[in-house]
Amino acid sequence: MKNPFNTLFGRLATMTVGLIVAVHLISLTLVDRERGQIDAEHARRDVLLAVQAKHDGEAAARHVAQTLGMEYIAEADVGRSGCPNGCVGSDAPFEHDLLPRMPPDSRVVFDPHTGSLWIRYGNEPYWLFMRNANLPGMRFVGSSLVMLVLAVCAALFAAWQFQRPLHRLADAAREFRIGKRVPPVHESGPAEMRSLIGDFNQMMRELAQAEQERAVMLAGVAHDLRAPITRMQVRADLLPDAANRSGFLRDAESLSRIVTQFLDYARDTADPSPHANVDAHCRRHYGDGLDDEALVRLHLNAGEGFNLPLVDLDRILSNLIENAMNYGEPPVEISTSAANGVYTLTVRDHGVGIPRDQLERALQPFTRLDPARGGDAHCGLGLAIVRRLTRYNGGQFECGNAPDGGFCVTLTFGVGS
Repeated sequence: MKNPFNTLFGRLATMTVGLIVAVHLISLTLVDRERGQIDAEHARRDVLLAVQAKHDGEAAARHVAQTLGMEYIAEADVGRSGCPNGCVGSDAPFEHDLLPRMPPDSRVVFDPHTGSLWIRYGNEPYWLFMRNANLPGMRFVGSSLVMLVLAVCAALFAAWQFQRPLHRLADAAREFRIGKRVPPVHESGPAEMRSLIGDFNQMMRELAQAEQERAVMLAGVAHDLRAPITRMQVRADLLPDAANRSGFLRDAESLSRIVTQFLDYARDTADPSPHANVDAHCRRHYGDGLDDEALVRLHLNAGEGFNLPLVDLDRILSNLIENAMNYGEPPVEISTSAANGVYTLTVRDHGVGIPRDQLERALQPFTRLDPARGGDAHCGLGLAIVRRLTRYNGGQFECGNAPDGGFCVTLTFGVGS
């Protein structure tokens, strides 16, 4: 399973969300700390004013208390006023900021739920009660969470938008690498990203043009060779010597097969021929494979849903079986299967296989692995043709050595194949 944190979007999202959360928490802590100190200083000044007014007389005390929203509570009644913790105090941050600024024997009790404050100034025989002296931090949690969620959503959206052009570029590069035609990638994103996408589109156009020119040249040469090969076959039939006639015919047939391979490789689209059922085609042309001595054994379980263009199917099977017969050992096993809408065609021989370090090279066109992969009438296009035809029909090509020996090619097709 793909690790979501090992993608560009996953890493961008993790980094930005982590930074936003960290900055939000740090700012809340610093702001709350600074606000507590400022509120503590304001409360100290209000207390000094209230205490001075009390010393100036009851009239002045009532006027100041009314103005500041404060109450004078006798020490005997402070418990009934709702003072929490038995008016002992809890050493809360606000209390911790305010108490050092008061004279000895002062007491400060803060209710974090209501923001109310009870203060006994020194040895005064009364308490001062202040409502909403400091807004509880919990009152900001809701709005802070909303801001945090909005910031995280914005960061995720920005990270998603940032990685989209690169994701499209990666998909196009992957499709182009396996031989599929892809439209030019839309240029978007930052300037560097647009420049990269533009260069990639130009590279695709130049490579596609070079491939097309090579295919046209290869097809032209192959077509031009058809006529002289046919004349060679006709003239070979006129030779009186049977041995020479047979040799000329074999050489002409070898040249004809090479020309056919050139034409197959030069074609750049799937064949428009009618579709044929893969299982039925294999049974018709390669027998039932029930005999232990049969060169080709069939294990066909794909059913009626596995269909491919008739010409492409015949060329795929003929190239794979010819490759297995020439370079591997019989029996050659042809297997088909279907699972969850995915169809699989496997062709395997029982030879020595291909060295692991030569597998990728064996798939390159015009490559022959000597001496095990050499031979007459072959130009190193068999596997390359099969891979190309498979991709043109929307399939995937895989090859390798079987665990118990032999070379194995597996072709996988989706529902629409």
